[in-house]
Amino acid sequence: MKFNSTLLLFCLAILIFSTSCKREHTEPVTNGPDTTVTNPVDTIKYLTKRPLIVEYWGGCCYDRSSVGPLDAIPDSVDVVNIFTLGIGKTTAGTWEFEHRGVSGQNNWNDVLVLAHNLQKRGIRVVGTSFAGNLVNLSGSDAAAMAKVVKDSLDNWKLDGVDLDLEYGNGTHSANIDSGVIALGKYLGPDSKTGRILSVVDYNNYNIAQIKRSKKYIDYVMTMSYWNTSKDVLTWIKSYGAAIGDTKNVLIGVGQGCAINAGQQTPAGQELKIADTLRTAAPGSGMMEFIFGCSYHNTDANGNIKKDISYTTNIITHLKK
Repeated sequence: MKFNSTLLLFCLAILIFSTSCKREHTEPVTNGPDTTVTNPVDTIKYLTKRPLIVEYWGGCCYDRSSVGPLDAIPDSVDVVNIFTLGIGKTTAGTWEFEHRGVSGQNNWNDVLVLAHNLQKRGIRVVGTSFAGNLVNLSGSDAAAMAKVVKDSLDNWKLDGVDLDLEYGNGTHSANIDSGVIALGKYLGPDSKTGRILSVVDYNNYNIAQIKRSKKYIDYVMTMSYWNTSKDVLTWIKSYGAAIGDTKNVLIGVGQGCAINAGQQTPAGQELKIADTLRTAAPGSGMMEFIFGCSYHNTDANGNIKKDISYTTNIITHLKK
């Protein structure tokens, strides 16, 4: 009788345990707000390989209805950076990821419609911000900043953030470690979210920052637009060493529009650079700043006119 009672209790315990397990595995499983089907993060195209070509779109600078509009981006572009949004504090002391720089020339809702159309074509869309407001943040301040950025990306359904490592006055390696680490919870390779965290730098100025941050950064772009094809492997080597892989380096080129006169890429060198990268540094890429603008492409009145041949010619050479 004692043995039978023990056996009965054992069987009853197994039945209760199996029922509990079945109930646990049949209930809907959620992992916070980022996994719900209605959350915008679910629309993100996961970053499975580094981009070969990134286009900056200067919505802050020009009337983009006639020069380089977003809907003129060619299909073979991998990422479009909307330049420039801004990560900073309001007068009330709270963080914001603001778009006033863009929407001063364009209605922000109209920009988002065009951005989402690009995403439907498989092109990722990232917001670019200067990083000066992220210097030497406390841990709590950095965390608050990153949460606001993440919530903004959710709301706008954008694919990530690009940080412009320009601090003014020739400052090298300004410390934004805490800001990058906080953003890295939601963006970049360490987050496993598929959202992009990239940086853009100038003449190796912030190599030390990139080395410290490489765990959190998907790729780095260069702003030395006056490159010739003979120069680029030097930049590939230095930035590749900093971020850990030459495939994570994109060489910047540009023909004008927001690049100071005389600093644009020498005419024709953009194609030679593309050929050099394709053959001598396969997997590395290029960034164009700013899409659709050229000092050399003007109408009879001297106004810059729409022309995307610069971009399409680069693609033809880079993605043979």
